[in-house]
Formats: sequence, C-alpha cells, structure tokens
Amino acid sequence: MFRKRGSRQVVSMDLHETVLRALVRPREDGADWTLYEAAVPAGYVEEDMIKDEMGFISWMKEQVSAWGIKREEVRYFVPDSAVMMKAFDHPDDVTSEGLKGYVQMELGRSIQLPFENPLLDVYDPVEGDKKATLFAAPAEEVMRFANILDDAGLDPTVADIRALSSIRYFTKRNYLKHEKSYLLVEWLMTGAVVTIFRDGLVEFLRYQPFEREMGTYKASEDGDDIRFTFSGDENDYRSQLVDQVTELERMMTFYRFSIHKGDIAVDEIISFGESPQLDYIDELLRDNPSFPQITTIRDEDVAKFYTGFGTSDVSLVGLALKGDVNESGN
Repeated sequence: MFRKRGSRQVVSMDLHETVLRALVRPREDGADWTLYEAAVPAGYVEEDMIKDEMGFISWMKEQVSAWGIKREEVRYFVPDSAVMMKAFDHPDDVTSEGLKGYVQMELGRSIQLPFENPLLDVYDPVEGDKKATLFAAPAEEVMRFANILDDAGLDPTVADIRALSSIRYFTKRNYLKHEKSYLLVEWLMTGAVVTIFRDGLVEFLRYQPFEREMGTYKASEDGDDIRFTFSGDENDYRSQLVDQVTELERMMTFYRFSIHKGDIAVDEIISFGESPQLDYIDELLRDNPSFPQITTIRDEDVAKFYTGFGTSDVSLVGLALKGDVNESGN
C-alpha cells in the first residue's frame, strides 16, 4: 500500500500470534532465497495485533541481528482484521491512473468507509469497464507496525494485503484460469482469510477470526525447527472448523445468487496455510457434496517451485514476488 527506496536485498515478513517468518530475497537473479522463523513469545501478539509493543521491539531487535537483516528493506502484511474491500463503479472518463484521486474525492459521499484517515489501494483489472475495487485499512494500524519495524532496525517499504499476495503466488504458478471463479482460503491458527477471485478481480474478501475460548496454538523453538502445541480441547477447536467450512458454503451461495444473480458460481476451492489441521479441513471440504473441485496445497506443492518453503509460506512468497524484484522464482 506504500513503498520507498531500494537496497541489495528485500525482506518479506509475516507476523502471527505464534510465529514470525522472514523471507530474504537477494535482488540478483538466480540467488537463493532464505527463510527464517522464530517463535513469538507469549503475550506479545494477539491474533494479528501487537499487544506488548516495547517487549516486541526488544525481541524483534534480537531477530534482526541474528538474521543479519539490519536496515534492509522490509515488506509486511496489513493486519488481516483491519482490511476491508469495496467494489465501486466510476465514470467512464476516469482513467486507471486517476482512480485513487477519484476515490479520495468521493470518500464520505458515494464511497463510505467505517474509519477515518484510510490508506488506499485501488485495482482496475479491466480498464474501461467503469468498475474497480478499493482496498482500505486504517492508516494508524498500518503505520504503527511500520514504526515498530523501523524501531527494530528495519526499513519498512511496502505494506501489502495477504489475500493479494496469495493471488500473486497462484497467478505466478498458473493455478488460476480464465473465466473460472476461485475461492481461496488461507487457514491461519487464529482465523481464516477467504477470497473469491475471477479474471483479475477480487470479488469477495473476508477475515474470519476463530474463538480463542475454543483453544489456541503455542509455538516453541526446537533447534532450527518451530514446534506447535495445542492448548485446549481439540474437539472444541475442530468444531469451529466445521462451522467455518459451513460458513464457506454460505459465502459461495451469497457470491452466486446475490453478487451474480445465479449466473456465476465458484468453480474451485483452493485451501492452504499454516494450520496444523489442514488435513482435517481437507476432509471436511471433500465431505461436502455441494462443494466444487477441492485443491489443498501441500508443502511439496510449494517446495517443487521454492525449495525449503511450504504451504504456510504461500502468501509470504507472494509478497516477495511483488512488483519491483524479478519474479522468476528461486
């Protein structure tokens, strides 16, 4: 959602309640990518919001030093819970280049947002069709994390939306075909990011948080590996996964009949993410006879293109692929 200058390599960062992942990508073509992971100490982050700012900054400085990335450019995700999407129509004399100015002029008039002082991204996949998509987030939330990264010794340059980075990955890897609608669902340990995408256009976006009372995952470091342990009743946690899958059915019904008046339906569900319950979720999806084709992205599906990376890294790799670096992969 914003960007600044350049450096010798680019760091893409993905922060969760349990783990911090950083992908270091040299700008030289063909150079290897490096993935770093660290278990986030309990109490520093809740869902996707930093709760103990001073403690987190101190801990982040340790990771920055250990990973050798001080003062490197860093990209990061806008908190999933802070992002909203809005499709809008615009006059035919407004060009793609003028859309952001048009949106800023129309804020509070024909375009309403539930917060003030937003950071905006506007996407116009089909120029001239008088339709575009607005992504917005409260500026204070985005800049707060940028300031924290700066205090930790990094140079924040790009803030992106997780769903768009996932789409970038799947587009790069040729999963997304023309005239097909895809429901992409990234299963995090604290929630799910649901996106419906068709022919260059994000038509639906929602973040579905999980209830913490149903149990949470904790992370710990075991040498170079991160281990996840569950705290709570796993049956309770799985019951809300059942509810989440049922909610996907409602979203697809809304997409088909409310957005497209019955003319277009979701053709394929692509399921991926860091959740240790991904296999169980795959079973739930395949057991629903009303669902379309199911594709679950496994670690090996990612590793065959990006050595050492897995399904938990899909959106992070997509963030690393963003725009101003070579997109050929590693």
